[in-house]
Amino acid sequence: MHKLKKSQIYEDHDEVKDVFTLLEKNMNCTNTIIDQIDYLLENKHLPDSILKILTSLRNTCAVNIMNIARLTQ
Repeated sequence: MHKLKKSQIYEDHDEVKDVFTLLEKNMNCTNTIIDQIDYLLENKHLPDSILKILTSLRNTCAVNIMNIARLTQ
């Protein structure tokens, strides 16, 4: 879903390349979590306490993605 922008300098270092690969997988997984939470929030009638928890978790995931994207550009 998201492709991280990598500096050419990092391409020569396998360890750094592995970190970028893990970050991409993390972002894809986190996007899947956000999609699932969005589905639940939009389509299920849940108690307010659960809605608050899911909304908080969704926002945390979104901030995580924004921070990773900002740091890797």
